[in-house]
Amino acid sequence: MIRQGSGDLLEIKFENNYYYVVVLTKAVMFGGNIIFAFHGDGSRRANESLTVVSPGFNVCTDLLYPKKNGVVVRIGHISDLIPFWRTRLAKGTNEWRKGMKAQEWWIYRIDDLRELITRTQTMTPEYASAMDHEMSSFDLVAKKIIAGYTPNQNSRL
Repeated sequence: MIRQGSGDLLEIKFENNYYYVVVLTKAVMFGGNIIFAFHGDGSRRANESLTVVSPGFNVCTDLLYPKKNGVVVRIGHISDLIPFWRTRLAKGTNEWRKGMKAQEWWIYRIDDLRELITRTQTMTPEYASAMDHEMSSFDLVAKKIIAGYTPNQNSRL
């Protein structure tokens, strides 16, 4: 089992699909890393196709589940991670009921996910595109990768 670190480009074979991610941080939330997840259809890709202009999103996820139930391989290392940060903000809300829209959002800076920047009821495009302030299981992240998810598609917006 590999121990991922910042800058690792990983190929994850999980449930008969391939997923590609760049690890952006050490463990930050409940043992999860913030990663850049490349959108994909589950097929295997060449390393050269995984570039900073490739579509994808930032998310915090724990890679323990795919390590135990799949294969995680380090296929490269990226030294300049800045282009893989789609935003330096995270958004969170306390609304959890399915189908309900959030009335208030909390905005955090990625550098310190505990320090609240602002509370807002108005979602600007910048705030809407902020990473979701949550740690997601990789099986949920895998579904988002296949679906071409971006944070401005958050169901509570």
